[in-house]
Formats: sequence, structure tokens, C-alpha cells
Amino acid sequence: MPFIGAAIGAVVSAVGAVASFIGGLGFIGKLAIGIGLNLAASALMKRKQQAPEPSGVKIQTEYGADVPRQVACGLVGIAGHEVHVNTFGNDNGWLQDVYQLSDYPCTSLERVAINGEWVTLDAPQANGFRQVTSGEYAGLAWIKFIDGTQTVADPDLVDNANPTGRWGTSCVGVGNAYVIVKAKYDREKTVGMPDVFFELKGAPLYDWRKDDTVGGSGPHRWNDFSTHEWTDNPIVIEYNYRRGLAVNGDLFCGMEMQPSDLPLDKFTAAANVCDEVVEGEKRYRCSIMLDCTATHGDNIQSLMKSCGGVVIDASDGSWPMIGAAQPVVATITDDDLVVGEPVRWQAKRSMSELVNSISGTHPDPGQLWSMAGYEAIVLDSAIVVDRRTRDLAMDFPTVMSARQAKQLASIYAAENRLEATAELTLRPRWRGLKAGDWIVWQSERYGTLTYLVTESTLYSLDNRGPRNVRLALQQRDASIYDAVTVPVPVVPYPPGKPVYQQEVQNLMLAGVSAGSGTKLMPAIQAVWDAIDDVTVVGVELEWWPTDEPTSRASMSKPSDETIAVLTEGVVSDTEYQVRTRLITSPQRPVAWSNPKAVVTEAQPFTDVTIDPAIINEATDWLNYNTREEIERGLDNATKDMADFDQQYGNVQRLRREAAVTANGITASYQEAILVAVGPGSAIAQRIEALEVTIDEDIAQAVDLLTTEINEVDGRVTANSSAITALTATVDDVEANVSMRGEAMASPGGGWARYGVQVRLDAGGDWSEAAFFMDAQPGMSRVIFKADEFIISDGSTDLVPFFISGGIARMNVANIGTVTAGLIQSNDGKTRIELDGNRILMAD
Repeated sequence: MPFIGAAIGAVVSAVGAVASFIGGLGFIGKLAIGIGLNLAASALMKRKQQAPEPSGVKIQTEYGADVPRQVACGLVGIAGHEVHVNTFGNDNGWLQDVYQLSDYPCTSLERVAINGEWVTLDAPQANGFRQVTSGEYAGLAWIKFIDGTQTVADPDLVDNANPTGRWGTSCVGVGNAYVIVKAKYDREKTVGMPDVFFELKGAPLYDWRKDDTVGGSGPHRWNDFSTHEWTDNPIVIEYNYRRGLAVNGDLFCGMEMQPSDLPLDKFTAAANVCDEVVEGEKRYRCSIMLDCTATHGDNIQSLMKSCGGVVIDASDGSWPMIGAAQPVVATITDDDLVVGEPVRWQAKRSMSELVNSISGTHPDPGQLWSMAGYEAIVLDSAIVVDRRTRDLAMDFPTVMSARQAKQLASIYAAENRLEATAELTLRPRWRGLKAGDWIVWQSERYGTLTYLVTESTLYSLDNRGPRNVRLALQQRDASIYDAVTVPVPVVPYPPGKPVYQQEVQNLMLAGVSAGSGTKLMPAIQAVWDAIDDVTVVGVELEWWPTDEPTSRASMSKPSDETIAVLTEGVVSDTEYQVRTRLITSPQRPVAWSNPKAVVTEAQPFTDVTIDPAIINEATDWLNYNTREEIERGLDNATKDMADFDQQYGNVQRLRREAAVTANGITASYQEAILVAVGPGSAIAQRIEALEVTIDEDIAQAVDLLTTEINEVDGRVTANSSAITALTATVDDVEANVSMRGEAMASPGGGWARYGVQVRLDAGGDWSEAAFFMDAQPGMSRVIFKADEFIISDGSTDLVPFFISGGIARMNVANIGTVTAGLIQSNDGKTRIELDGNRILMAD
């Protein structure tokens, strides 16, 4: 049957609505973050939110006259508001359907779907229609896009109005972007009204960065709409919304803020971060239909949510701060606080405000703009602390990229676990601090943390000082913005911290049997990818039975090794947890990885002989990176090291030197001391070096003492080490003495090691002796390595115990019970085979 003609409303001939100013923004007399802060915690408190937030997609077609006005920005998907249906021709065999898409001009129609399938369109005809060339309506439907800049009514709608005049010449739809769908009835192919869906690029907007009259580069002008261009940059959209969007002088959407209240330098910094390319796409894009009846706060909140940003409101204006790590602009101590004024510090949030996993959906243009799930963010370490999952469903209806949605969820989840807040009063010298600044507070009582200033208020305290500043602080950490960096700053702040490897990659575990033949024991094999980060010098492994988390063992591997066999405390047929942590130099805070489970094989212990690798491991540790550690310590203490100084921030160095030279003979002395404090870490180091030379013959003595302490996620690790290296070289004879000690302690345990090694090279003939002590949880060990090992009571003619050539001798012995398998004489002619219960004697 032919299409049934029915009129469903009529398109508005002119724009004439009033802008909504419900719930405006702004603070008087102070600087504050008004929107976007603690979004995850806020979302938990608004689970029963009534009104849907502004979105970049509307799947369902809207009908009737009571439809809010909206402005499409970015790339959006919309079924549209059906405002006119008309049938005409013989037997009403032709259909005209008009769908309004935006109350503000749009840029272009990108794609059209009919009955759930994207269709292809032919080139535009003379009348502006494009024929559908695929799908069930191929050759039967035509599409025409009206971008909102039209000045006359569409002739096809006027000429075919049924009855005549139903769509008159005054029905221009000034400023309105809409689509005309014209279809021809076919008895065999069409069975009902077509279900259409549109993808379009929204409003052309003013970008001040392209306006050379305000410091940009290009022809953009605020008052010349023809110079505006399409953009999906959320900060550019926000700027235009704050200035206000008007058609024919009617400002119907936005805030009508003055340009002087919108500092372009701050908007530029935020917009540039959004335009950075990450994995082949812009870092932050926004797809939104601004709701002209919603509060300004709701619209701007949706924009900020799409880029992880916050809004800073002040008496002299507003500006965004994008979701990216910011430079620390100040370091304060307890001495900067005004005495007598209250200090409020809270370490933790209420459990009702905490989340440890975030999941949700975002519109996917590849799936006809349906809501698709992004990869969930799960904070395993937080789940362990909370002892249960605390899930939050967070949708990103203005984000059409799965990568971007996941990145934002990661930011908001990590931000939620930075729980510390504070309110304090500082002396007048700090009155320049403002909302949005990152500062470090070094407090003897509350510890050293990085904070975001969320509110800054100036006021007088009379006799305690004029113009003091009251700050509200929220804990911040650059790590929550992984893969989010700030471009080259336009303000004189130091650059951001380098991005270092944070954990071993692709850790794989397997239960194995260690040993050979019948001498086997259960073990765990750990394998990981090679490490490229030059600041990583080793990998620390820690493991424990799943059912006994306090029974922990640990070991370390140098960074050039990618495999470890764990045997200490390992029993058969048991589940273990294994985690790793990188060892770095210079040391920086590095967290333990999330533990992984592995089950050992059902292999009981058998008789295991001493593995020579134990001795090699001891001597390797004595010599590992000794020269590099000394040289690095000397550089850190005597030179301005950019990475080191930036990591710690507060560094002091002392140095003494003395040297004399005469007739090719030199003698020198050097002492250098370093102390440094950074976020959650501190280091103190002293190095002393003595050297004398005659031509190429040399004698050196170097002593290096280092102490370090770090706090990561509330876990403190302390480490002390000492290296003494003595060297004497004359011609081809070289003698070395190496002494090394190291002690480490953390809440999960620790270890202590000490070793001495002496070596002599006389023309390529090496002699070596070493002594090594090691203490770990549940185990201690002493190792001696030498060609001969002698224990004497001091008498000159008697050596009670002697080892040489791998054979042990005792000149005297008083032994109680002896358990053995074989006892034989030196010549082998007398044998007592205890296992065989016989005695053999031969001539």
C-alpha cells in the first residue's frame, strides 16, 4: 500500500527561544575548582540521577513539539526530531520526511543508515538530493542535507506540500540543520516507513588559536560565522558555549560571558593537550549535543568529563585545566603555616566514596553508534585493601573512542584512590597560589605529598598577619595520567617527569622441578620480557603461599637477566603468589606489581647437593655494578643531574678536594656528600676517594656510603649500602680488595648481606678468595671461597681443620654420632660400606 500521509508538527520558521541560565557558575572573592573534581566519588553519590547527562548520540527518533533545543558539536549520531511528514503524487506514492538535527548550523552529513544499515549515497543532484544506491531502498530514496545557513524555504517541500501551502515559503528554518528524506513507494520492495539514522559533523565554531588578532594564526573572527570551522576539541566547544551561541542575534544557548573573563593562554594550553595525537588519534575528542534547557553546569560537566578536566572559577573569570600531569609550582613546609590557625587534614575518604573498578559504555560509530563497553579498569591492589570489589558504572556518552574512554576511566579510578585532603593557612608570601596549582607539602606530621589546590582564599588575620591565604588541598599524583603528558609549557615551569618503566612486562610463571636426576625439589620458574629502561638495574621478586601471606621469601636478579628459579620455602602441590618490583638507580619510587598465582608440581624434596651457582651468585653480587655505582654516586654528588634533581626536587651537595702533582707523580683526595628529598623519598650519600700515581702505576681507595628510603602506596622501604674498593696496579700485577654490605627493610620483610673478596692477577694468573654472609626471612648462609681453608687454634705445629683441593682433613677429632654411607682408608684398601653392612680389606 502507498505511504499514509500524516503531518506530525511543522518545522519552526525562525529561531526565537531564550537561553537557559539555570544554576549558573562562579565564586565571589576566591579561586576554586567548581566542576570536574573527584568525579568517581561524586558519581557514587548520584547513582539515582534523574535527568540524563548531555550525550553525543540519540538513537530514538523524537516526536512532538515539546523537544528541547540543542546544538550538535563534534561528530554526533542522531535519529533526529521528526517535524514534518508529507505524502504526494498519484495515490500518495511519494513520501517526504523532515528530521531536524540541530538548532544551530552544522558542517556536513557524513553517513546515513536506513533500517539499521549504513547506505551509500550518489553524488548530489542539481536540486541537492543524493540518491541512495545500496540497501533495500536503493534507487527508491533520496537524501538532502540542509546545513542551517539557508535563507529560503526548500523548493521541494514547498512545491509538493499536500495540501498546498502546508509548507510555505516562510518555512525557512533559519539556523536549523535538518535532513529531507524523500522515498518512492514500491509494492514489492518497501513494506513500511523507513527507519533512518544520521551521522553528522556538528557546528562550525570559533577557534581563537586561528585568530591572528588575538595572538593566534589564521582568519577566524568571533563575529564572522563564515570563518568558523568544525572541531571536536572539547575545550574549543566549551569556550564557544561560554561566549554563547546565537542565530540572528538570538543567544539561545550558552552563558554570554565576556572575553575578558576567559583567559586565552589557559584555554590554549588545555586545547593543545586535547589535540595531541595518541595511538593515531587525538588525545581527547568530544561528541555532544548541548542541551539548551540544561543547567550550564551539566553541559560543562559533560565537556570536562570527556577530557578529564576541571573548571577553575574565580572572581575575574573561568578557565579549564585539562586531565594531564601539571608541574609542581611550589614546595611548602610546616614553617610556612600561620601559627594558631586550624589545620584540617584527612588521610582517607569514607568507604562509601571509594571505588576499585570502573566499567561502562561509550557510543561506537562502528556499531551504528550503539553503546559499546570499553575495557574495564580494575585496581587489584585497591581490592586487596578494600577486601571486596567496589564497582562503579561510569558511561562516557560524549566519547566515541574506546581508547579515550578507557583512559578517562583509568584517570578517574586512580584519582579516587588519592584520598588525602587538607585545609591550611599560609603566610602572605604564598598568596600567589591559586586553584589548579600543584604543590608539595613537606610535613613532619602528615608526611610529604603532592596536592592540587582546589580553593584559594585571601583574607586578613589582623595581628597574625595581613593578606594570608587559606588553601583547600586534594592529593594528586602524576601517575594517574599515564600516557597523558603536557606539551612544552608556555609558562616558566620545569618540564614534566620522564616516563620510566614501572614493572616487568609479560611476567609468566610455571611450577617446575629443580635439580637433576633423582636429586629434585619443587620450584617456581619466572620469566619476563627484556628490560630496555636504562635506569633499571635489577628486578626484585617476592613470593609466598597463598594461604600463608606472612611467610614470604625474596630474591633479586640483575636487569640483563629475564629468568629466575624460586626454590626457597617452596613445597610441592601448593598455590603461591609471586610479585615483582624494579630496582632503579638513581632510586625512584616503584610499586610492587599485582601478585600472580602459580601452583607448584607434586614433587617432594629429594637429596640435593650444594649448587655451585650459590657461590657464583655471592661473588656476582660482590662485584655487580661496583664501578658503575661508584661513578654514578660521584656524578650525583658533584654534578647537576637533570633527571636526578627533577626527581627529588630538594637537593644539597658538599664537596672537598685536594691534589698535588710533581715530576709525573700525583696524589689526590676527593670527598662529596649528597642529600636529597623528593615526593615520598629521600637519599643521603657520601663518597671518598684517594688516588696516587707514578706514570701508569696506580693505587686507589674508594669508599661509598648510601642510605635511601621510599614510600609507595603507604609502604616504606629503607636501604643502606656500603662499598669499599681497594686497587693497586704496577705493570702487569693487579691486586684488588672489594668489601660490600647492604641492608634492606620493608613491612613484608627484608634482607642483609655482607661480603669481602680479595683478588690478585700476576700476568694473567688469578688468585681469589671470598667471604659472604646472607640473612633472609627464614634462612641465613655463610660462604667461603678459597683454594685452601684453614681453621687453627693458634698453635704453630697443629692445624685442627684444613681444606685443600676439595678434600677436608682434621688432625684431631672428637665426634659423637657419625651418619655415613661409606668409610675408607686413604689408599682405598680398607672400606666400611655401612649401607651394605660389610667391611672389605685388601692387601
